[in-house]
Amino acid sequence: MIWLVIGINLGISWGCWQLVGILVGLRRTLVGVTRGIEGADRATHDLLAGAPQAILAGQTGTRALRRQIPGLGQYLSKAQQVLTVTLWLQKQLKPLQSRTKGNRRA
Repeated sequence: MIWLVIGINLGISWGCWQLVGILVGLRRTLVGVTRGIEGADRATHDLLAGAPQAILAGQTGTRALRRQIPGLGQYLSKAQQVLTVTLWLQKQLKPLQSRTKGNRRA
């Protein structure tokens, strides 16, 4: 009977030893994964270190541009009126220009 208890204890010990080996291998794998993630995190941080300032500058510029949009609409309207008058004048002056060129040749 004592040999049976010793055998069962040896079996349990062997199983625990195998479990320790699996857990040690898992720990090594997790350490490698952790180092890889930390390296990627450091590289990303180094790459994007100036991003908050650039984002803030872009937001400030966008905000300023949005404030100017209503005024730009008025400017565009006035520019369109000037172009319309200019085109009308050009059409009105075209016959006069062709008459003047004809007189110079003769």
